Amino acid sequence: MAGTSPALKADQRTHLSRLAPSGLVGGIGGLCFVASVVVQNILRAVHTPSNDASASSVIAYYASHHATTLALSACYPVGAIGLAFFLGALLSRLSASAVRAPAIAGAFGATGILAMFTMTAATDLALAQYIQRGHADPAVVTGLWVTHNAVFGVLLVSIGVALAGLSAAGATAGIVPTAWKGIGLIGGIALGIAGGFTPALIDGSHILVLGLVGFVAWLLFVVTAATALLRERAEA
Repeated sequence: MAGTSPALKADQRTHLSRLAPSGLVGGIGGLCFVASVVVQNILRAVHTPSNDASASSVIAYYASHHATTLALSACYPVGAIGLAFFLGALLSRLSASAVRAPAIAGAFGATGILAMFTMTAATDLALAQYIQRGHADPAVVTGLWVTHNAVFGVLLVSIGVALAGLSAAGATAGIVPTAWKGIGLIGGIALGIAGGFTPALIDGSHILVLGLVGFVAWLLFVVTAATALLRERAEA
C-alpha cells in the first residue's frame, strides 16, 4: 500500500489545525483546569477534616459527604485533560533554544503534577468508597488519610518546579509579562519549601499557608498564559 504523500500529510495537518487550533484548545484547556481546581477547593472548604484529624472525624466526614466525593471525581478528568492540552500548547511555543532549558524543567514539573494530581484524586476516592461500604477500620482510614495528605505535600514540589520553569520560559519568550520571572521564582520557592516540610503538613502544620501562596501564583500563571494563547489565536 502506497504511503501518504508529504503534500497530503501537510494538507491534513493544516486542516486539523483549522478545526482545533492549538492556541484555542490550549487556552480553553488551561482555563478549564483552573476552573476545576477552584471548584474542587470550594467543595473541600466545607467541613473538610484537618490533616491531623482523627480517624473518627475522617470517617464521619466521608460518610456524610458522598455527593461531594462524586463531584470531586467528576472534576478530575476536566482538570487533567485541560492541563494536558494547556501544557501541550504552551510547550510548543517554548521550543526556541533561548528558553528550552527552563521550559524542559517546567515540563518535568508539570509531568509530576499530572502524576500526583492523579494519585491525590485516586486516594481520596478510595478513602471515600471504602468508608461508604460501612464498618471502616480506623487503622485503614488513618493510613489512607496520611497517604492522601503525603501525596498532596509532595505535589507542591512538582507545582513549584513547573511554575518556576514555565514562568521563566514564558516571560523570556514574551508569552507572559516579564514580572512573571520573579513571581514564578518566588512562588516556586514557596511551594518547594512547603513541600519539603510534608511530614509537618501531615501533622497539621500551618506552613501549608506558604504553599497556598505559591499555589495561587501557579493558578494565576495558568490563567495568564492561557489567556495569552487565546489572544494569540484571536489576533492570528
